[in-house]
Amino acid sequence: MTQLSTANFLKKTREYFWGLGLDEVEISYLNSSLPLEPNLYSFKTGDYYLPTSPEFALKKYLAEYKKDCFSIAHCFRHLESSGPQHKPEFLMLEYYLVNKNLSDLQESLKKYLSLFLSLKFEVLCLPANLPANEPDFNQYFLNTIEPNLPKDKAVFITGYPAFLSPLAVVGTDLRVCSPPQPTAKRFELYINGIEIANGCEENRDAEQIKMAFETEKKYRQANDLPIHPISLEFIDNCASLPPCSGLGLGLERLMMIINQKNSL
Repeated sequence: MTQLSTANFLKKTREYFWGLGLDEVEISYLNSSLPLEPNLYSFKTGDYYLPTSPEFALKKYLAEYKKDCFSIAHCFRHLESSGPQHKPEFLMLEYYLVNKNLSDLQESLKKYLSLFLSLKFEVLCLPANLPANEPDFNQYFLNTIEPNLPKDKAVFITGYPAFLSPLAVVGTDLRVCSPPQPTAKRFELYINGIEIANGCEENRDAEQIKMAFETEKKYRQANDLPIHPISLEFIDNCASLPPCSGLGLGLERLMMIINQKNSL
């Protein structure tokens, strides 16, 4: 079968979200401050920082207009290993749905993916008593969870500890998981063992977000990790959001999976 070109892939994606009535938002690539989230490290250029996702711009738009919106943008992440699935610069689709919960978001993602792929989905709930800090959890996930994911279907992973997801609402995520520890209303989607998307119900508690960012700042300072100024504007925008859910999706990874299937 014919390989899907990037141009046609992006055209079909844009037309799909335009058809649903979502507003497309342009993002700024030079930022004096950014959200400070676990595991996301930005590149610095001069006095500015490159975005790790379109989230900053989209939440500013969402806070002002209270409308469903999306962006397709180049994103930049420092301190990530390079390879076919990891690049310092990559294309991301990010979108937000007003007055929609995590289950609604999951269904919206399935419908988008059905434009390109026929997939079987299952849900994996992370176990209780997970490591209680970022480095240990990351090591556990890389060594225990990722290697054992199926290579022939799509898996929604839920039950992530709340401390890993300061921008997600805390609570039982999706109705099938009821772990005893505080978890985020968040999922990650893996297709054929490859991480594709990360979605959540959006946290609108400004004080909670600010405290989480300050905690991350102290962690990075103590461990000599890259840091950037915390965006107070972003925190204010989060407090002005309507109830909503949103996700980010790696477009180049998805297109790789689509073309692998087309080549069979």
